[in-house]
Amino acid sequence: MEHIFIINPVAGRTNAAGELEPRIRQACRELDVSARVEVTQAAGDAAATAREMAARGRPVRLYACGGDGTLNEVLQGAASHPWVEVACLPLGSGNDFVRNFPRTMDQFLDVKAQIRGRARAMDVIRTDRGYCAAICSAGLDAQVAYGIPKFRRLPLCGGTMAYKLSILQQVMGPLGRRLVLEIDGKRIEQECLMAAVCNGSTYGGGFYAAPQASLTDGLLDVVVVRRIGRLRIARVLGLYKEGKHVRNGQIIPELRDVIWTVRARRVAIHPADGGNIVVNRDGECVPLPGLEAQVVPGAVRFVLPAET
Repeated sequence: MEHIFIINPVAGRTNAAGELEPRIRQACRELDVSARVEVTQAAGDAAATAREMAARGRPVRLYACGGDGTLNEVLQGAASHPWVEVACLPLGSGNDFVRNFPRTMDQFLDVKAQIRGRARAMDVIRTDRGYCAAICSAGLDAQVAYGIPKFRRLPLCGGTMAYKLSILQQVMGPLGRRLVLEIDGKRIEQECLMAAVCNGSTYGGGFYAAPQASLTDGLLDVVVVRRIGRLRIARVLGLYKEGKHVRNGQIIPELRDVIWTVRARRVAIHPADGGNIVVNRDGECVPLPGLEAQVVPGAVRFVLPAET
């Protein structure tokens, strides 16, 4: 099997390539494994490398070394090719996807553990804009993420402060949108604050939208938060972030008038007024006319690092 490490050098806060490449070389020497390192230069490079390797039709393991965005790019080339395995060395600021597994962040960052790890089949989400590993969403959460880069450009405004300022901007503006949701053919129209389509459980730097979600059950967990007033937002979002809106697989009584959830195989979300809405796909956010998503069972072979 070929081993290809795809490094995004601008992931996180350090030069990922300069720090990681020597560790890769050392681990490969110790394990007597031949590997190639590819350092991306621009957006789309990781996806192009993944597509090129998948097209060869030979067994290959692709290591996405970066944040959730880098993993998402690798997924575009790897999905639906059973001879391609995908591993993730989480170097980003959120690293939400690897939180879905019973491994620590240090285990995922252990190069030798990754090389010695084994792949297992995992579901993915196929959207109208490509594949998604963990969660797609539309509404307030996506709008907040979309606004963060603007605030990061301000002096002395780091990630946490930029996040808080983006939340403040969104909460002070118009809240909610009338959305049309089509869930396995059933049409629902209502005022929503946000809606998440979940293959995995967490996104947005640790928001546990669907703590009961499984990456191997062939289903998507749809979580919808109805439009609410500003006085209630802090309490609702606080519970939603910690995954405490769900208990024993059910929405807690306090929030049943606000949040509902259902499992499905195919979901579409569109603004009722026909305009655009900010859509999130594994942390990549962009205004679009809507979101269309369906589960693809077992479409990716994902590597869990070996336990030591």
